[in-house]
Amino acid sequence: MAGLEIIPFSEEHLDAAAVLLEARHARHREAEPLLPAEVDFRAQLESEWHADGASGVFATRADEPVGYLVAAPRELGPMTWMTVGIGGHAVESDRELAQDLYATAAAAWVDAGHLSHAVFIPSADAALVDTWFRLSFGASAVLAMRETVGEPPFEADVEVRLGTADDLAVAARLDKTMRDAMVPSPSFSGFSGFATLEEYVDEWRDTWDDDRFVHFVAERDGDVLGQAVLYRRPHDLRVPKDSIDLANAASFPERRGSGIGRALTAHVLRWADEHDYATMTTDWRLTNLLAARFWPKRGFRTAFLRLYRALP
Repeated sequence: MAGLEIIPFSEEHLDAAAVLLEARHARHREAEPLLPAEVDFRAQLESEWHADGASGVFATRADEPVGYLVAAPRELGPMTWMTVGIGGHAVESDRELAQDLYATAAAAWVDAGHLSHAVFIPSADAALVDTWFRLSFGASAVLAMRETVGEPPFEADVEVRLGTADDLAVAARLDKTMRDAMVPSPSFSGFSGFATLEEYVDEWRDTWDDDRFVHFVAERDGDVLGQAVLYRRPHDLRVPKDSIDLANAASFPERRGSGIGRALTAHVLRWADEHDYATMTTDWRLTNLLAARFWPKRGFRTAFLRLYRALP
């Protein structure tokens, strides 16, 4: 690539990189208008660049900025991934430049002992996705979103109500059930969650005192069969200010397929709409086949893909 120069990313590159990110986001919003219109691109980049252990590269051609790549170590259970966040990568027009950026940056990551690499990229940019696939990355997870308006109720012979602290024990059991479902084939999650049910109970204990969370349960004849948790996620490049996140949803295995998940989803979407949350976000692992098949059918559209590569 004639005239291309790739150098270590530094603080002085933040402004130029923010311009590249803004252009990427404008293209992305053409495909997914629910993405936020008002974003502080430099602040997004700063939050990722200033993370502990962050490193990356910046590219120019004929002294003009054309791309950058920034990553930081992120702990996922017992593993640490060198992860390019939602604002950590942009290229001007030549998508194959991503390969050169990665080739340069990854050498330092591997020298530092990081053999697991991940990158979040806009799913609508098919050329960029293909470029990363040809670097031996595969799609491992989805960040998705949809409108909340107009969702009709779904009848499943359950009552959906707000959860309370009295639901602590069953909420912990449902959470453990959800995470345990990610362990078998083909998901093979290396981290299913806490080791014991008591640890789940401890994790859930303060949920109903934290105004960031809204907990719902679905019950039949007084028995709780499933749950959903909404989370008021902080605004960023992906998350609009008028949005709420579907952070947790589970039903007991013996009840799956009976409409409990659909009834809960319909209920939380209507609740969000009634409380002026125009958008709902969520995420799932693509190898969690239950989730990967369920959520798109509920109207959630992929906004970002998380791509992953393990070395050697």
